[in-house]
Amino acid sequence: MNIVKNVCNIFNTAHIFHQEDQVDMTSGPIAMQLVCFMVPILASQLLQQFYNITDTMFVGRYIGAAALAAVGTTGLLLSVIVNFIIGLSAGVSVIVSQLYGSKAFKELNNCVQTILIACSTIGLIATIIAIVFLPNILELLETPKEIAPMAACYLQICLWGIIPQLVYNSGTAIMRSLGNTCCALYYLVVSIFVNLVLDYILLVQFNLGIQGAAWATLAAQIISALLITHKIFTADGEWHFSPSKKLVDFLYLKELITKGIPAGMQAVFMSISSLVIQTYINSFGYAAMAGMTIYARVEGFLYYPLFSFGIALTSFIGQNIGARKFNRVTEGIHISLKLTVIGSIITSALAVYFAGNIMSLFTDDSAVLANGMEAVLYNLPFYWLYAINQIYIGGIRGMGHTFYPMITSLCSYCIFRVAWCQGWDLLVHDMRIVYTSYDTSWILMLGLLYFGYKYYFQQTVNSCALLAET
Repeated sequence: MNIVKNVCNIFNTAHIFHQEDQVDMTSGPIAMQLVCFMVPILASQLLQQFYNITDTMFVGRYIGAAALAAVGTTGLLLSVIVNFIIGLSAGVSVIVSQLYGSKAFKELNNCVQTILIACSTIGLIATIIAIVFLPNILELLETPKEIAPMAACYLQICLWGIIPQLVYNSGTAIMRSLGNTCCALYYLVVSIFVNLVLDYILLVQFNLGIQGAAWATLAAQIISALLITHKIFTADGEWHFSPSKKLVDFLYLKELITKGIPAGMQAVFMSISSLVIQTYINSFGYAAMAGMTIYARVEGFLYYPLFSFGIALTSFIGQNIGARKFNRVTEGIHISLKLTVIGSIITSALAVYFAGNIMSLFTDDSAVLANGMEAVLYNLPFYWLYAINQIYIGGIRGMGHTFYPMITSLCSYCIFRVAWCQGWDLLVHDMRIVYTSYDTSWILMLGLLYFGYKYYFQQTVNSCALLAET
């Protein structure tokens, strides 16, 4: 009888996550809450990849190889911007989830209004600066002269998408912190549909070329930003948004800067690290370059679930820190470690087993396949280390500390990996140096994050105890 009751409770919890705008995660079954919370985030990540693939497909098929090269050239800059925005939204999750967990609804109104205004302002300033220095950016990216005008045309339009992307990502972070991950998924589906329809209309019917592709993307981004803003203004639950008399609360503006900027920079460091390592990989020729490219497609099956779980855990930890429920924080971390380590070991084994079949979908070049398979065998069996790192990052962020994960990422992913490759390259020029740089950097990161989590958790408990006494 108890088993049936527990199963019913689980399904009721899952139902709530798909129906309510706000979900209190300070009580209830932790494992199911985290999984139900993570699934829509994961679906959004996977849909975003589909979005990028189909968008590129339209450009390559209906405009041509030159346009495809122009989009590819600008992709690095746009991906760095997007990664920063996603990281910034992680900082937003921390601030909002803690306020919601402590039921400080008046302060939450001030906070949400400040975040939306600040993100819009930051986006406008960043857009203007990027457009002014666009020729210098294209030169820095070593854009070939024959496609530079096309790339500039594409970027001039796409850069205006910084504002709606900041609003959308900060808005989804706000809703995610309230316990709603589904609205972001719904709005992304709408955005993808709008982009595909406009791609067809502007590229195929009106033959607007690369400008049409850029306008289609921008329109889709604006619609998603408007939808999430409307959701915030009409959110149903304990908390209702009402505009504050104080246009910008500088206390929360400071919080956004101190918590959001480091989280954004952590994502940027990851991009920089990948870029620097890529230049080293390029020295091994096309087979190594292509091999790592198709390896990344296999790795995605492991990376996106773990990344999504880390994001979900940040909001869970934030709410429970705000509610001063430290036992649930500790239990949440332990459950998350078990779920992600066991899950990553199983999915790693499956990925290794099916890696050959997956990679053969992309190429039949034996040299490329050999390089890709070598990367799989060196890295995926140790991916459970990366899983643990994502849990501790989510935990530390949820406690309100985003600077420390940024520093550990800088040390482990940027400085250490580059030093490892350059140092060993003096002795031997071998792609295995690249593979082992990932494994060893995960170990280094794990050590730093473990001790960091222990320190910040105790510090948080002590701070709350002092506040309770006063």
